[in-house]
Amino acid sequence: MVTACLLFSGCANLKYPGWQDVGIFNSVEGMPCVDYGKVEQCTDTEDDCKEWFKKRATIVNSNAAIVRRSGHTNLFTGRYFSCKDGNPIYKMPTFSKEGYKTGSSTVTGQAFLTQKGGGVVTCAGNPVEMHPNTEYFNQLFNDVSNGYSSIEKLSQEEQNLLKSSQCDAQGNFEFHKVPSGKWVITVNVSWDVNFVRNNGFFYYVDTSKQGGYQTKEVNVQEGEVNKFIISQ
Repeated sequence: MVTACLLFSGCANLKYPGWQDVGIFNSVEGMPCVDYGKVEQCTDTEDDCKEWFKKRATIVNSNAAIVRRSGHTNLFTGRYFSCKDGNPIYKMPTFSKEGYKTGSSTVTGQAFLTQKGGGVVTCAGNPVEMHPNTEYFNQLFNDVSNGYSSIEKLSQEEQNLLKSSQCDAQGNFEFHKVPSGKWVITVNVSWDVNFVRNNGFFYYVDTSKQGGYQTKEVNVQEGEVNKFIISQ
């Protein structure tokens, strides 16, 4: 059975049943689809990545994926959907500044992670951003972090609703003139860890990245102390 599986490339069919039937689309706008909210990346040829996304879709019981290339690179991003009759017609999130007009609140905070050994790493020197906690901006930032969208494509009105700052040496940050409402703060807290690798001929020291992007949903209120700690 195993031999036959290998000879006829049937293993993938057994492990990812129905993967060949998963649809790959540029957009599912106007189709009866539900966004699964799961996004993954693939770095390979376009054909190999599309096959990979099809197989990965079966793991989350999805039957469709939007696959896009980031610029001219071989980085592809896939977003998974369930598309079938009876689902609501999918509409891409649209921009709205309702509820996010001018404001005067100050937002402060600190971002850090505690390592297993007890050490503390802050976001020192890294940018920290705030965006409105709406479906439009949440998908935009999700897509940007996964490589297939560009903040530079935003209109000036959309860009005006984004807030950016920088962490100081202690991991503190501060934003000014923030409108009241629900926001998402995003910051990168990461560090390099050295380890010894063997390539089959000799040993050498390599590094791996630990930590990563941290997010926190916050509610900014006019006249209140808006201080938020981002940690895990």
